[in-house]
Amino acid sequence: MQKTTTMEINLISESFWGSKKKTSFWERLFRRNQPVNKALTTPEIIGKNCQGLLLKNEILKSFLFSTDMALIENNDADAILAVYPFPPSPKIIKTLIDFAGKPIVCGVGGGQTKGKKSLEMAIYAEEMGAHGIIVNIPFENKDIKKIREKITLPIIATVTSSDYNFLQGKIDAGVNVFHVSGGANTSKIVKEITAQFPDFPVMATGGKNLESIQESIDSGSRAIVLSPPSNKDLFKTVMEKYRKTFGSF
Repeated sequence: MQKTTTMEINLISESFWGSKKKTSFWERLFRRNQPVNKALTTPEIIGKNCQGLLLKNEILKSFLFSTDMALIENNDADAILAVYPFPPSPKIIKTLIDFAGKPIVCGVGGGQTKGKKSLEMAIYAEEMGAHGIIVNIPFENKDIKKIREKITLPIIATVTSSDYNFLQGKIDAGVNVFHVSGGANTSKIVKEITAQFPDFPVMATGGKNLESIQESIDSGSRAIVLSPPSNKDLFKTVMEKYRKTFGSF
């Protein structure tokens, strides 16, 4: 049975999210400040095989693509990628940074938001303590340049193409990391980008299974972005188990 990368609660043995990471007695004794035994655990291949991205002096290998506070609280990803299909909100930025207890990369622009608004959100994210900002594909290089002039945070750009001129334009504008979100072509795009820019950091969306994650890592992705399901999907898993166990009472 193929293991999916859709996040499922750890009651499902087939989900890699349910694989508890083994910790020794000494690790439990001396690393009490680190989160352990989260309900939703990331695949071990990411921690073992990814090089990691350096953001604000922290090496980050796994990113949870979510703004859901319950999912953020109950997962062990290294960082949070806070992107949503609405204009960026100062309230959301501040709340997530205050709440998460781990690095946050904040979305500040894309198709809907650009120009002055994106610049303001980028400056605000840095002031609040974000570890980086991210802009989506339609975001123009002229706006990236304006942001680069005002903040020192890493700028991540989501891309779906390995076109040399397109990528070089992003780098020249001030982008520090490419986030590849190319669907079934993700690992191919990552490989093409790293061939053209061998020292430039790349992260990638994880895909649908462990094999696709490993392919992206092998292609040169230094970190993996994992997409969770909704609370509805998680509750469905729990309720199905409860019905099987207690349905006869």
